[in-house]
Amino acid sequence: MAKTKRRWTKALIIIGVVLLVAAIALFVCGMSAADWDFKKLSTVRYTQKEYSLEEGAQTDSIFVRYTSAHVEISYREDASNVQISYPVRINSNGEEIASVSVTFEGGALRVEEKDDTFDLFSWNLSTPTLTVILPAGTECSLDIDTGNGSVSVSAANAVNAPSVKVHSDNGDIAISPAGGLHVRGNAEFSSDNGRVAVEGLTAEGNVTLESDNGNIDLTNASASAVSAETDNGNLTFTDLQVSGALTVKSENGDIRLRESVRAASFSAETDNGDIFVAEGGVLGANELTFRTDLGDIRINGALAGSQSDYTFFINTGTGSSNIPSGGSGAIRLNATTDLGNITLRFEK
Repeated sequence: MAKTKRRWTKALIIIGVVLLVAAIALFVCGMSAADWDFKKLSTVRYTQKEYSLEEGAQTDSIFVRYTSAHVEISYREDASNVQISYPVRINSNGEEIASVSVTFEGGALRVEEKDDTFDLFSWNLSTPTLTVILPAGTECSLDIDTGNGSVSVSAANAVNAPSVKVHSDNGDIAISPAGGLHVRGNAEFSSDNGRVAVEGLTAEGNVTLESDNGNIDLTNASASAVSAETDNGNLTFTDLQVSGALTVKSENGDIRLRESVRAASFSAETDNGDIFVAEGGVLGANELTFRTDLGDIRINGALAGSQSDYTFFINTGTGSSNIPSGGSGAIRLNATTDLGNITLRFEK
């Protein structure tokens, strides 16, 4: 009986090895035929369609909702009207499996994809691109939301907008017009799984930056208030002027300040990461709060003013601080770390 069981076990092992080798061989042959381009395995295809507004049509707002597409907003000197190139999903037979509506009414341009189909054996391994080209100087609100894809805004000169709201479920956000982005109201940028990078932003209202899993970078910007938060990622602020509150939070990541960062109040909190001002950088605020559970608080650059300008509230669990609690200055500084050190330096 034992010998019979061993024979069966041996036979099953041999069959399993043979099947595994055959599967590997089929995979290698198939991928070689596809030039190792995994996108060619996709069962979903796209056809590109075009839409244009008449010259002189006044566009007040652009609204985009897409399930899967990179979205590129481009302001062009050589464009005389708004032009849109958008993808439509089709199956292997060339039949559309998603509907896309493009409407223009009352100055509002809307591009919306609706996909109610579900195919268990459908493989979508490619991400198409939706492009919106605007004449340089166009002033309109932007409300962009894509499920799988990046979002970018580019221009050779300055871009003006009443408000901006950009979101991606799974993709990066890159806002970097060469002449800067001036927003008369609020600006919101968020990604569930991707980096959020904004450069050259001037907002008369509040700025919100969020990412669940990704870094956040804000460079050369000014606003009434700034709130930035990521669950897993670093936050970097370079050359930032905030007339109100600057509030920064990361659960797992560093908070980095570079060049000049000024705000009425500053609050930085991270559970697992360092908070630091880079060498050559200066941080200035009337009230400052630093808190990290597992990390250091390091001012490698400087805090604005001199040590006598501050009143310190220092709390270190198992670490050390080069500045004790005390002082009688007008600027309140709260610094707390459970398992880290605190190092403070001053401009004067």
